[in-house]
Amino acid sequence: MIRKKLVKKLHLWLGLSSGLIVCLLCLSGAFFVFAEEIMHAYNAEYLNVPVEEERISADVLVASFKEKHPDEHYFWMNTYNDSTRSFDVISGVLEEGASSPILKITFINPYTGQIIGEDMRSINVFFFLAHFHSQLLLGKVGLWIIRVASLIFLIEIIFGLILWWPRNKNQAKTSFKPKYPASKKRMNYDFHRIYGFYACWILLISVITGLIMSFDWIKKPTLSAFGGYPELVGQTPPSPDFHEKEDFKSLQYMYNQFEETYPKGYKLTLMALPSDTITSQAILVDTDDRFLHLYGDNQILDRYTGKQLRNPLTAKFEKNQDILDASLDIHMGSVGGLPTQILAFIIGLFGASMPVTGFYIWWNRTKKSKHK
Repeated sequence: MIRKKLVKKLHLWLGLSSGLIVCLLCLSGAFFVFAEEIMHAYNAEYLNVPVEEERISADVLVASFKEKHPDEHYFWMNTYNDSTRSFDVISGVLEEGASSPILKITFINPYTGQIIGEDMRSINVFFFLAHFHSQLLLGKVGLWIIRVASLIFLIEIIFGLILWWPRNKNQAKTSFKPKYPASKKRMNYDFHRIYGFYACWILLISVITGLIMSFDWIKKPTLSAFGGYPELVGQTPPSPDFHEKEDFKSLQYMYNQFEETYPKGYKLTLMALPSDTITSQAILVDTDDRFLHLYGDNQILDRYTGKQLRNPLTAKFEKNQDILDASLDIHMGSVGGLPTQILAFIIGLFGASMPVTGFYIWWNRTKKSKHK
C-alpha cells in the first residue's frame, strides 16, 4: 500500500512537470504520420508525365538542375521505375538573412528535362513539424528536453499500469469497462484510467522506438538483440579501394541496374556526392513514392563498379541500418501501411490527451479538498 501511494505521488508530479511537453510531442507526432500522403495530394498535378520513347540520363538531369539553380544546394534526386512518374529533386534554398537553407522539391519530366512544378510549402511544413517533434525548434537544448520528457513518459506509462492494476475481483470488474452513464468527472477519470490501459501498450512501443533513435545506450543493446553490431554506432561506412586509372560509374548506370532488378513501383534515391570524392555511393531503394526518404533499403555501392560493396563490414553497416529503419517504421506507424498509420494517428492523439485528463483529475481533487 505504501509503495502504491509513492507510485501515485510520483505519477502525479512527474505528469504535471512533463505534461505540456508530452502533449506537444504526441500531437506533432500524430500529425506527421500522414506527411507523405498530404504532400502527394498537395503536389498531385506534378506527379505524372506522358510516356515518351526514352528518358534523359540521370546525370544530365542533375547537371541541368544544378546549372539552372546554381545558388541552390542539391541534396538528392528521387528516380522511379514507373514510366508515368516524374522525378523530383530535393534541394536547399538559402534566403537572405537565413541561417539554414529552406527545402524545396522540384518536379522534373525525365523525358524532356523540363521543370513541371516546385513546392516549398508542404515539405517545409512537415520539415518544421519533424524538427518540432524532435527538438522543439530549440536545437540541442530542445533535443534534451524531448529526450528527458520521453523518458518520463515511459516511466509514467509504467506507473499508470501499476496504479491501474486491480487489487481484487470486484475492482477488476470496473477496470476494463467505463461506467456509463456517469458524471463528467467520472467519464474523465474512466477515460484516463481504462482507455489509457488499452492504449498504453502501443504508446509503450512508440516511446521505446523513439528512445532507440535518441540514446546510444538504448540503441546499442537493441542492435545487439536483433543481430546488429553496436560497436559500429557512430562510425563511417567503408569506402572502396582507390583505383587511380578508373572512373566512377555514372548515376544512370546505377539507375539502370536498379530498374532491371526491381519491379514497377519502386523508387531509387541518388544521394549527392562531389565528383572528386573517393568514397562509396549511398543509395536508398524504397517501395513507396516518398519525398523525404525516411524508409527503405539502404545500400552502399562501390562507385567504381556501381554495385553493392561486398565485404563483411559493409554487410554489418547495412544490417544496423535495416534494424534502425524498422524501428522508425514502427515509430511512424508505417510498418503495416494505412491501417497502422491510422492506429498511430489515433494513439498519438490519445497520448496527447493523457496529460490533459490527468490534470483535470488532479484539479478536481484539489478543488474538492479545498471545499472540505
